[in-house]
Amino acid sequence: MIFTRVSIKPAILALSFILLSSHGALAKVYLDINAPAARRLPVAVQTPIPMEGSEPIPLIAREVREVLAGDLDFSGVFRVLDPVLYMEDLGTTGITTGTFLFDDWELINAEALVKVGYMLRPDGDIELEFHLFDVFQRLEVTAKRWKGTPAQLRSMAHMFSNEVMKQVTGEEGIFLTRLLFVQTMGENKEIYLMDYDGAQVSRLTRNGSINLSPEWWPDTTGMIYTSYKHGEPNLYSMRIGGGEERITDGIGVDVGASFSSDGRKLAFMKNVDGNSDIYVTDDRGKSLSRITWLKSVEASPAWSPDGKRMAFVSDRYGSPQIFVMNADGSGVQRVTLDGSYNTSPAWSPTGDLIAYTNRVGGNFGIALVDPDTLRTRQLVGEEGNNEDPSWSPDGRYIAFTSDRSGAYQIYIVDRDGRKEWRISSGKGSKSQPAWSRK
Repeated sequence: MIFTRVSIKPAILALSFILLSSHGALAKVYLDINAPAARRLPVAVQTPIPMEGSEPIPLIAREVREVLAGDLDFSGVFRVLDPVLYMEDLGTTGITTGTFLFDDWELINAEALVKVGYMLRPDGDIELEFHLFDVFQRLEVTAKRWKGTPAQLRSMAHMFSNEVMKQVTGEEGIFLTRLLFVQTMGENKEIYLMDYDGAQVSRLTRNGSINLSPEWWPDTTGMIYTSYKHGEPNLYSMRIGGGEERITDGIGVDVGASFSSDGRKLAFMKNVDGNSDIYVTDDRGKSLSRITWLKSVEASPAWSPDGKRMAFVSDRYGSPQIFVMNADGSGVQRVTLDGSYNTSPAWSPTGDLIAYTNRVGGNFGIALVDPDTLRTRQLVGEEGNNEDPSWSPDGRYIAFTSDRSGAYQIYIVDRDGRKEWRISSGKGSKSQPAWSRK
C-alpha cells in the first residue's frame, strides 16, 4: 500500500492515509440532524484492537475509543451503546467483514458499528485503521487508515468521527474544530487554544499583559486579538505558532474585532475622541472608515454570514441593546426589545439567529433573537452568570462562559437548549470563547 501525505489542519502535522474502501452502502442518509426531536441512531464503538503482528497498548485503545465515543455522543445524532452490552470476545474478533459476527451486534440493537485497529510502528508513529458498518444491511460503509505521531492520535480519531457524520447525515462534522479563549492569570489575561472537547490546551500569548477578544482568521491559521501590552488597547494579528503584527496604529482605544465571512474586512470599536464607534478596515488595518456617528457608545460588531449586515451594541436609548445595520452603517434597526441589558451579539453561521448576553434577574444569561422577525427565546440563564456566546461552524452549538461552578469556565449548549457540557477545566477564570470557522 502507498501512503500519501495530506494536510488536515494548519496547526496539525500532516498525516499519512490510505483510503481502504467506500462501498456506498448507505443509499440514503439515515438521519436529518435538523429535524426536531430526531431519533438518535444506536451505535456501538468497540474497543480498538492491535493489528496483526503488533502488541496490545491499552493506553492507545482507551484514548481512541474515548474520543470516538465522546464525539458521536456529543453530536446528538448517535446514542453510543454501553460497552457492558457488547457480546464480542476481543481476543478472537477482527475489524473487517468476515472476522466478526453481525449477529452479536444486532442482538444488542446496534444499527451502526465502529471498529478500529492500531499499531505502533518501529519509527514511533501510530497507525490506525477505522471501519464503519451498517449492522442491518451487514455491509461496510467506509474504512480509512491514517498514520501519525502519538500527538496526532486524538486528531486521527476526530477525523474518523467527521467521516461517520458525513456518511450518516450528509453533514460535515465539527470534531477537528478548536476554540480560543481568555484565561486570567493573576492580574494578567492570556489567550489559550483548545480542541472543541476541551483537550490539548495550549497557551498562545505570553506578554504578561491583558489580552482580550480573540477572533479567528477565517482560514483558522491565526487570530486577531486586543492587547494592552503597549499601553492603550490595540488590535494585533498573530499566526498560530508564528509571528504577529500590530493592526491598529496605537492612537486611541481599539477593541473587539470581527472578520467578515470572506476575511477581507475587519470591524471593531474605536474610541479616539471620547466617543466609541464602529469602524471598518481591511485585514491589514488599512483603508479605515467610520460607519456609526452618534454620541452614544457603539461596540461589539458581528458580521452576518453573507457580509451584508452587522449586529452591534448601542446604548443610544439609555441601556445597551442589540441593533442590526447594513454593512455601510445604513438601515439601523433595534432587534432586542426586552430587558435593560443586552450585549455580546454573535451571528449564527446559518444567518437565522443572533445569540447574545442578556440580564436575567440578577444574573446574566444567553438568549437568541431572529433578526428578521424579532422573536426571542432564552437559551441559558437558570444558574450563575452566562456570557460571551460563540457559534460552532455548523450553527448547531454555542460555546459560552459561566461561573455556575465558582470560577468562570467554558461550556457548550445545543441551539435548542436541551443539553449542556462543561469543556474546560483547571484553575483560573476562562472567558470569551471563540469557535473556529472550520
